[in-house]
Amino acid sequence: MESQSAKPIIAALLQPLPVLTQPQARNDLSDESVVRLLVRQFIDLSLDAFNQVLQGKLDQDEAVDGINRQAIALNSVFLGTSGFDTVITHPWNSPDQLGAFLKDVVALEYPEDDCVRAMLIHLATQVMHALRLPDEERNEEVEALTLDAADLLLGRAPEDDGEIDIDIDV
Repeated sequence: MESQSAKPIIAALLQPLPVLTQPQARNDLSDESVVRLLVRQFIDLSLDAFNQVLQGKLDQDEAVDGINRQAIALNSVFLGTSGFDTVITHPWNSPDQLGAFLKDVVALEYPEDDCVRAMLIHLATQVMHALRLPDEERNEEVEALTLDAADLLLGRAPEDDGEIDIDIDV
């Protein structure tokens, strides 16, 4: 993970999705399935990194650095600054819209242009805690985290008991 740069991995994730592919297809960040896929792939990368640490195959600092690189790259994607031509962004995908929303709803104490990254890092922390759960509970928790994070990135506060499941303890 240390030798991989975030941009090529994120670029691979943002290739037009086979299921959604039409001629000249691009990934629209207002499409819930696209956002969920990006969140799920970030979660899968985090799970893999944490599992490699637990197995002694990867140093914890390297794992955290790799996860942070992905979060930084996704921050630029969701805030419309990545430059990827395979991504369709909207006015929502900006620091003063999405960044401000995340800062307010999730109570992040980060600049608006860094709030997607901060939310994703906290999401990865929740995923790490989910590893302690039995398999069935872990799968349910990871699915709930995926849906909540996707909702946030789409501008919707998660609807579970009126509370946001992504615990933010800074």
